[in-house]
Amino acid sequence: MLTDEQLKLTLFDGFTEEELDELKRIIEVASFSAGEAILRQNCRATNLYIVVSGEVEITHKPYDAPEISVGKLSSGGVFGWSSILGREVYSSTVTAISPCSVYRLQAYRLQKFCELHHETGVVLLEKIALSVAQQPAKIHEQIMSMINLAMTCQDDN
Repeated sequence: MLTDEQLKLTLFDGFTEEELDELKRIIEVASFSAGEAILRQNCRATNLYIVVSGEVEITHKPYDAPEISVGKLSSGGVFGWSSILGREVYSSTVTAISPCSVYRLQAYRLQKFCELHHETGVVLLEKIALSVAQQPAKIHEQIMSMINLAMTCQDDN
């Protein structure tokens, strides 16, 4: 479980100590070296990631063209959306540009968290969606899907 010192991103500002304690139960910390792939395009989508430190690059390889850089993310950046948008595989590859640390949330654990703690889950998903809205490389459809997921969590309880 994460310690109090490890959960310091502004994404988690405004949560109560009890809410933070619940969130710490579903968040894992992972570290990657520069050049290491964190997730790969067309691999099974199981985790959502939040950059804690360092920088990552998102690339996409169209079936009929060379690989293109979609964008770079640093602290607070979120990637791995496919896992919570109901997609089977990731649509891009994410590679560490520099040594980095990320929070990893397994999609099924995040969904269960939303079911058990719907108010906190909705607030977290809204904050994540807002962080995406500030990332120019993200698509409007993904933001809307995230908001719909948040509303589904709220309606289920």
